[in-house]
Amino acid sequence: MVPFQWNALFETGNARIDRQHRTLFELTNDLARAVQNGEKLPEISALVLKLRDYAATHFCDEEQLMRCSALAIQEKTRHACAHRSFIKKVEDLAARRDLSNVEAVSEFLQFLVTWLVTHILKLDHRMTKALLRQPALDADKRITVEQVLISALMETERRFRVISDEAPTLIWICGIDGVRDFANKAWFDLVGATPSADAPIDWTSYLHPDDKDRYLALIAGLMVSPLQAEAEFRVRTASGSWRWILEKITPRMDGERSIGLIASGIDVTDVKLSEGLLSEANSRVEQQVEERTREFQRLAHADPLTGIANRRLLIERLDGEVARAAKAGGELSVLYVDIDHFKSINDNFGHAAGDRVLVQLAATMKSLLRQTDLVGRMGGEEFVVLLLNTDQAAALRVADQLREAISRCEFELITRPVTISVGVAGYEAAEDAASLLARADHALLQAKRCGRNQCRLAPAQGDALISLSA
Repeated sequence: MVPFQWNALFETGNARIDRQHRTLFELTNDLARAVQNGEKLPEISALVLKLRDYAATHFCDEEQLMRCSALAIQEKTRHACAHRSFIKKVEDLAARRDLSNVEAVSEFLQFLVTWLVTHILKLDHRMTKALLRQPALDADKRITVEQVLISALMETERRFRVISDEAPTLIWICGIDGVRDFANKAWFDLVGATPSADAPIDWTSYLHPDDKDRYLALIAGLMVSPLQAEAEFRVRTASGSWRWILEKITPRMDGERSIGLIASGIDVTDVKLSEGLLSEANSRVEQQVEERTREFQRLAHADPLTGIANRRLLIERLDGEVARAAKAGGELSVLYVDIDHFKSINDNFGHAAGDRVLVQLAATMKSLLRQTDLVGRMGGEEFVVLLLNTDQAAALRVADQLREAISRCEFELITRPVTISVGVAGYEAAEDAASLLARADHALLQAKRCGRNQCRLAPAQGDALISLSA
């Protein structure tokens, strides 16, 4: 759809000026289609060249006519200032490297639309020609300046209504009091309202309750500080549903004085819906990534058979706890646990039964330890327990409690008692993690050599082993 249709109402009577106006209409339509349909944006050099050609021809001819007219000097000055502002806007565009920024293109497109509906359609040429013909009329047929101005303004309003009602955007205009003096057909169609001079429409009643205060505060602020702004809000439609509107609001200026606002908006509900779906999809992906990351971390640190800590995590935690004890002090003990005669269990009852013993033994030890302690599988039938803030005497007692509990357990598929041997070592100053673990392992070997089903405490250098057995 062509946003701005040219028709006979836009003719000024000056063929040269009309050609320039048509060029600007076509240029504006090309930009609008490119923005709406996602087409390739025009090259800046070509765009600027067309705009400069329009300005050079149109402004020169129009200002020449104004110099010959009876318009007040302030009107001529204000008109010339509008021309200069257009040229400045074009030169600002020429300074851009490209038009890849859709927001920048939309901003410039809004400027062109505003120019079309507030400047070109003011019938400058017809008004100046009528003023020039005034002295030639008979006294009884003379048209007053006021009549010409009123006629021109009425025709301007009619043309503005025609072009704005054809526009696909939602356009409204308000005065300095913030009350909307004009809304185009697109607005009325959206909310299902009927224009009426007797009953002004309360447009704020269509705003979503969650957006209303924020939007009205923005409008009030723009009345005090006339700056260009952008608003995104929801509007209740004729069907009762809510639609998202993205609106660009521009101050209307009379010289240095603000006289109100003009706004153009588009329905971005589908875009918001797509953004919402994309956000939900991203959230789901992020959640899945977090879950998989946690699972990978768990698998990286968990023994696949028993579910308790694996060798990697045990060594990492042992290194960390030894470093902490060396720096801050505190007690730390290690239990090195081995299942007695585990090979015969596999040989006599099968590897499935052996696996069940490993799983049940791990679960039993974990249930008897504190949450601050760590039990893990070093490999095969060997386990290690880290006892935090526990001296070696207390650790020896814990080891014997574990040994007794295991000996009383009934294991699935096993018809004989299962026992463990435990080596116990307490952290000594200046000792590293490997040395502490090695002393616990040495104590375990001593327990197994002395008959199994017992606990041995690794001595300090020069001391004898302490044994607790069944």
